[in-house]
Amino acid sequence: MSKSNIDKNQSLFIRQSSGLIREVSPWASFFATFGLVTGGVPILILSWLYLSPGANWPLAYLITLIPTLGMAFLFYVATTSTPRAGGDYVFNARASHPIVGFTNYWALWIAFALSLGLYSYLGAQWFAYLFSGIGLYYNNSFLISLGSFFTSTTGSVIVGIIVLAVSTIAASLGRYGWKFIFIAGIISIIATIVTFIVLASISSSQFYSSLSSFTGISNAYENVVSTATSNGLTFVSPLEGALLAIPVVWYYYVWYNLPASWSGEMRKVKFNALISIVVAILFIGIYYTIFTYLNIHAFGEKFLTAWSYTVANNLNSTVYQKLSNIGTFSPFFALIVNHSLPLYIIMWIAFWLPNFYSLSPLTIALTRYLFAWSFDRIMPEKLADVNERFHIPFKATITAVSVGILGLLLYAFIPAISIVDITVVFEISYAIFAFTTAIMPFIKKGLFERMVTVKTKFGRVPIISLIGFPVFGFLLYALFITWGNPVLLPINLPTLLSLGIIYASGIIIYHIAYFINSRKGIQMKLLFNEIPPE
Repeated sequence: MSKSNIDKNQSLFIRQSSGLIREVSPWASFFATFGLVTGGVPILILSWLYLSPGANWPLAYLITLIPTLGMAFLFYVATTSTPRAGGDYVFNARASHPIVGFTNYWALWIAFALSLGLYSYLGAQWFAYLFSGIGLYYNNSFLISLGSFFTSTTGSVIVGIIVLAVSTIAASLGRYGWKFIFIAGIISIIATIVTFIVLASISSSQFYSSLSSFTGISNAYENVVSTATSNGLTFVSPLEGALLAIPVVWYYYVWYNLPASWSGEMRKVKFNALISIVVAILFIGIYYTIFTYLNIHAFGEKFLTAWSYTVANNLNSTVYQKLSNIGTFSPFFALIVNHSLPLYIIMWIAFWLPNFYSLSPLTIALTRYLFAWSFDRIMPEKLADVNERFHIPFKATITAVSVGILGLLLYAFIPAISIVDITVVFEISYAIFAFTTAIMPFIKKGLFERMVTVKTKFGRVPIISLIGFPVFGFLLYALFITWGNPVLLPINLPTLLSLGIIYASGIIIYHIAYFINSRKGIQMKLLFNEIPPE
């Protein structure tokens, strides 16, 4: 870079160097993505089967995986084109208008920050499953009571704060924190393989017999199915179900953009981004397909779907009355078949660990977006201060975790917040990213030629446009069939008000920053024509 360019960048950005170092390995990023995307999802898959009753689930995963891989490719391009802290935001803000890029990622940041609080709060639920399952199996009232404690507000808040503290420590340890993520990811994969072997060894007939024997109800399977169907559950055709499942399956896949947020610290950026974004999503698609298929193989599709409907609606089934504490935690169903407590604990680890360790890379991602906004002079400069020993932005970390704690307390003490679902924020924000990336070669030709790493064209149309426009169309369709869904996006005043506040506040924050910087003589228009320094 010439001296004139250095001087220009130094005058535009808060300093000449980010202060971050490239120490994140490709496989640490890969396992971070695995935890971020799949953490908590196995329970959601089993809990939301009734939303698409009778669906051909492998087809649903495949239909949604194709545009998801297209979106993953766009994030890969962004990561390799602007390998900086908050790399996908940096790309989006320069591929479009900066107010569009910032507002889009401000909404995503709010969704991620609330998720940090929510998943910390729900962390206690995993221990409720563990102890309730063992207590039910051994008819131990103390363990059942202990499980109930973890579902209480007090238990959830205590565990949530502990989980947030551990994730914050791991996120603050630099390369040691990334080693923790890598090791936790390896353990998760091993536990998952064991889980798959256990599920493959169980037949639905074995389970139905064991369920009747354990509950003392001779027709336990029929009891669950008939209770659900007599209370409104209706099965649809496999194809119709697969199409109905698109919004939930798409939600199961999201969060794979987060590796771009730490792209400024990636070793071997192109390989790292390929492994942690594109390959990771392909791997996760296979994982979801196998997981769902094996659960259906072991416990039966009609039973699991009826059970999810029963749990969601708290129906008066005699079987559910006996097993209500365990919800849709399928390792318990395996326990009453194989009677192996060690295998039950390993299966619990396969469910719990990705959810637990994913909070560390989520915390890291939240801080890197704050860091990027600080470098772009939208947020206070102090959020980009980097600790010399661990090479991380501590002040940004404290800010992100504080918002996470606020989210945890909101979920605990203001239950109405739980109905403000963030699914639509992901759909809107990913759609905006896809559209602005697709039109970038036409509205910002110079920046496209100078910045983008993948310039391949078919005829006169760049590949990022050929992929971006169809992905945008798919997300509009997903948003259309999500709108009004009683679980994913209930249409009510809190939901609509929250969406309005989230996007309006982003616009207001940007205009305030623009005004303040104009008073200082800093032209933000020029700043967003440049990539922040390494």
